[in-house]
Amino acid sequence: MISGNKEKKRVQLEGFTKCSESLLWKLMMSFYDRKGVDSWSQGIVPHFITCNAFIGKVYARVLKGWMEDVQRTTSGLHSGMKLDPKKPLYIIELGTGAGKFSFLMLKALWEMTDVLPFPVEKIVYVMTDFTESNFNFWKTHPVLHEWVKKGALEFAIFDAVNDDVIKLHNSGKVLGGGDPTDNPICVVANYLFDTLCHDIFQVDKGVLKEGLISVGSSREKEDDILDPDIIKNFSNLYQYNEIDRDYYMDGQDGDDGEHLGMILEWYRDFFEKNDPDDAGASILFPIGAMRALRRLSNMGGGRMVVISGDKGNNNVQQFRGLLDPHIAVHGSFSLMVNYHAIGAYFTSRGGFALHNPQEEASLKVSCFVLPGGDAKESVKVQDRDLMGEGLERIDRERERAFPNLKHAFKDWAENFGPNDFFIMQKSEYKKRSEGDDDENVF
Repeated sequence: MISGNKEKKRVQLEGFTKCSESLLWKLMMSFYDRKGVDSWSQGIVPHFITCNAFIGKVYARVLKGWMEDVQRTTSGLHSGMKLDPKKPLYIIELGTGAGKFSFLMLKALWEMTDVLPFPVEKIVYVMTDFTESNFNFWKTHPVLHEWVKKGALEFAIFDAVNDDVIKLHNSGKVLGGGDPTDNPICVVANYLFDTLCHDIFQVDKGVLKEGLISVGSSREKEDDILDPDIIKNFSNLYQYNEIDRDYYMDGQDGDDGEHLGMILEWYRDFFEKNDPDDAGASILFPIGAMRALRRLSNMGGGRMVVISGDKGNNNVQQFRGLLDPHIAVHGSFSLMVNYHAIGAYFTSRGGFALHNPQEEASLKVSCFVLPGGDAKESVKVQDRDLMGEGLERIDRERERAFPNLKHAFKDWAENFGPNDFFIMQKSEYKKRSEGDDDENVF
């Protein structure tokens, strides 16, 4: 069955294609490549919610909690993550954009010099993006240059989904390539995973189906299929076909094929058993984000901590209903991030996830930990639990080894986090614009 926008005036730009391999993502890259930093400076892409001093401090404090845990003991789940204070600790930001958040988080870390359990001068913050225009902007920015002189800041062009190595511009050092870093890798990704390639799945009466997309335009003629203006004129169609759990076992995803297959099977089993009304489920699968995180974890020898903020869902109940995916257009476009699937991926590989439980939030923050170990063995050990409803139970057991991280995340990302700050800031701005006196604002 074909669904979507069946307008009479529709130019088909591509036939039905696996979503992650479709024209959508070439259009995405074309938009950011052609617009460069203007995407943020001109307000085309929303950014204040992830580019303010408060969120920089939040992420710095969550990272501090993780440092405290991995430094306090040499045994247990995090024994392989212990930090060597004589070696660099790389914080890699994906999809940096204009670089304001990078500056704010780095500043927040240096303000905690006296309380960090790791020497701040050994922290190297790495700004990455796939566009050369952003890279050139960073190199000439006077504020960023001050951090470069300290040795605290690096730049790199990096395609998160496809590249296996990161070559640092200032030092020339290469991260990846089979030689893992001495310390675990720290990763930051804000409003990025919603723009990396996704696949589409449905569970319909216990049957797992893939969603194929035919990208089209409502304009009468398209001479340049990479023209970013096509995004504002999308006219896409969808088709759903039955598949099995071996969908990702074609070799492209290596050992991850088994992990990804287990997650797909988990969704099929869960909605088959918990769908009394036969409403089915529609599942966006952030395969681009998971491929990027696999490559980054390889750089750290399987040891990694990730902090990510984006629009998305971590509650599986939000996937109920058979619907085509919603593509939000805002200059470029984005999809909701399935943080539940990313968390299941980390759990399957021997790690765990922490999620902000707020349902209605413009920014959902999650933290993922991968302590290292044999990925293949973790599949065998967890197979029965993952096929049931044991994901949350496994996460709760594993997070006990990281009490400082857990409490920092609860205090700074849950109790009053970046989304709460954003709501308060908008409310304050509205009240001031309406003429309220300062003393009556709160």
